[in-house]
Amino acid sequence: MVDQLAVIFDMDGVLVDSEPWHYKVEELIYAELDIEVPDKVHQLYLGMAADLMWSDLKKRYGLKPSLEELVQYDEEFRVAFFNDLGNLQPNPGVRKLLMGLNEANIPIGVATSSVPGIVDIILEQCGIRSFFDEVVTTVQAGKSKPAPDVYLYTAKKLEHEPVSCLVFEDSMNGIRAAVDAGMTCVAFQPEGAVQHDISAAHHFITDFRHVSPETIRRWMTDKQFS
Repeated sequence: MVDQLAVIFDMDGVLVDSEPWHYKVEELIYAELDIEVPDKVHQLYLGMAADLMWSDLKKRYGLKPSLEELVQYDEEFRVAFFNDLGNLQPNPGVRKLLMGLNEANIPIGVATSSVPGIVDIILEQCGIRSFFDEVVTTVQAGKSKPAPDVYLYTAKKLEHEPVSCLVFEDSMNGIRAAVDAGMTCVAFQPEGAVQHDISAAHHFITDFRHVSPETIRRWMTDKQFS
């Protein structure tokens, strides 16, 4: 299994600390729609695709635009916002880890719930797009996290069985998706970050600077909680 290793990363919150910006975008959109979304409800949407988020919000608040219109507006708003932002950096240690995985000839992919229009924008701004063999969104996979589809589809694109894949995730929905896909899951929760339920993961880290291909190979041989 270790010889057939592939590594898959969630994007927002894992590769890059973009979650606060997504949160800001959503607050701006809520204001445009004249709705007040409590923080405890807003937190439910972490790691969730836009169609599921807006489907729930439409029901909660009786929003008049169609689901398709809400999702399209969301994507257009985010694309414009992140294009103007232009100063994103990968999380500390991420670039070095990606370089090490490339040097070790370990296939790597991205599996994200972000809208397709902004995925390449964020990865290009961070200067890390070229490291990845495959970049997959839940739109391509068919179902959003917590369904395992996006991870199963990414594994297929990488030509690896799920059991040979290790995933880095930071949200409860994403961890559930990775575990249900039959993959080894490492939860990333940096010190000082908002605490989420990450108990379903197999391993836990607070910093990528201490992770290497050798660390990942050890994790793959032992799914016990660390």
